[in-house]
Amino acid sequence: MKNRISAILITGCLFLSLTACSTTETGTGTTSSQETNTPEITQEEFSKITKGTELEEVIKIIGGGGKQQGESGKPGTKAHQVSYVWDGTTPNSFVSISFRNNKVSTINAMNIK
Repeated sequence: MKNRISAILITGCLFLSLTACSTTETGTGTTSSQETNTPEITQEEFSKITKGTELEEVIKIIGGGGKQQGESGKPGTKAHQVSYVWDGTTPNSFVSISFRNNKVSTINAMNIK
């Protein structure tokens, strides 16, 4: 029993250390999984982003890439979709944007002022 508990603890520690060393993809390139400083989005910037806007243009408008939140579908296909989040300038505010084929497909905002 003691050996089994030790094995579980060791496995858990290894898992945590490996996930801390993983990398994630952002709108501007690969970065460590540690929290990166992404630019904050303002109401003025948000109003410039519409469905169909290219990912590169969104990055220019906001001043940098967001934090990648998810990805589905095979890259290079019509089903490929990537979602990013940018924090807003006020507390508890953010914008979540999904891109299909590198173009805005959905935009969701919370408390953007």
